[in-house]
Amino acid sequence: MQRLTLGLLERKFSGEITESIRENIQQLSMEKLEDLGGAILSFNSLEDLSNWLAEL
Repeated sequence: MQRLTLGLLERKFSGEITESIRENIQQLSMEKLEDLGGAILSFNSLEDLSNWLAEL
């Protein structure tokens, strides 16, 4: 699930996922990864993703 989520994010943001964001995603539980998978559709920028991760 982590690989799928990271792949979707890399595709959405043209591969600009930082190592810090990657590490945060790799530490998420399966439930949070599923939540992130749904939230990806609403992200317009990497800042949106970073804010979502910060709210956890």
